Amino acid sequence: MSTAEATARRPVFVEILERLAARRGARIETEPLYGYAGAVIDATGRRHFFKGTHFDINRAGAAALARDKDYAGRFLAGAGLATPRGVLLHGARRTVQLSLKNPSVAARLPDRAAAHAFAREVGYPLFAKPNEGSEGDGVTRVGDAAALDLALDTLLALHDRVLVQQAASGEDLRVVVLDGQVKAAFARRPLSVTGDGASPLSALIAARLAEFASEGKGARIAADDPRILSELAASGLGLESVPARGATIALLANANLSTGGSASDITDTLNPAAADAAIRAAAALGLRFAGVDLLVDPGAPPVVLEVNAAPGLAYFHRMGAQAATRVEAIYADLLDALLAS
Repeated sequence: MSTAEATARRPVFVEILERLAARRGARIETEPLYGYAGAVIDATGRRHFFKGTHFDINRAGAAALARDKDYAGRFLAGAGLATPRGVLLHGARRTVQLSLKNPSVAARLPDRAAAHAFAREVGYPLFAKPNEGSEGDGVTRVGDAAALDLALDTLLALHDRVLVQQAASGEDLRVVVLDGQVKAAFARRPLSVTGDGASPLSALIAARLAEFASEGKGARIAADDPRILSELAASGLGLESVPARGATIALLANANLSTGGSASDITDTLNPAAADAAIRAAAALGLRFAGVDLLVDPGAPPVVLEVNAAPGLAYFHRMGAQAATRVEAIYADLLDALLAS
């Protein structure tokens, strides 16, 4: 691979860090093939490693805890934060493996029957998702027992542990926290289409995804993604449905920007309760740098959905000049914290 090809593949956050490091007498060194992993090297030669947006600023144990959604939820609830109720299911492969080491524990692991019992207790809709994952991968909203079984068939074929959670409502926020301070907040909206009163959802979805392709945004979603079909079904809709003119139809259960969501910068107007919840959530998991996902409903405590120990900011950086400036300021503060550690 040529130097030009390697540079073209370099992630946005690395380009930002290179500019910022040079101003501080430091430099960025990355592996040559993809430029995705490397180190921040200060003037004394000391290295601060990173892989993607995982930086040395968070300790390994804290980052691992945040990555496990079920464990993280338990720590968050223990800190007095509102979190969705849920049940963690274990796939057949994991159960068999554990039964060889500890049969009594394996026999107690919740399975699909526990998910249906949970559904009868709390009602639908529910969310099913991999216990470890990011960018909305696999997150599915289900509206009945048949849809729950279908989602579990898909998820348990790919993941050893799957989390089924009670749905919560509210505005979806991503709040970026560094060393106990809110650095940015974005309101996120899921991939959606707007009805024209004549076109079926299949045509509206195809047109929306074609827009992403033409804009070079590369949303990680396809028109036949089963998550779209599940989300529509949970709302009583199908690909043949014709939404009324002006009606907005959400296509996914999550608002991740990597799957076609959109966002707006609300840092300057963030609700103090949401800011406090985000700061407390990062502290509860021992994270210095975190992206905290919240659902905020007026009159109710913010609900912490999950906490990301390696928040990606590239999508926000592409939102416009104001957001780009905000993101670069976060990386400047992060770099200063790294170099001071």
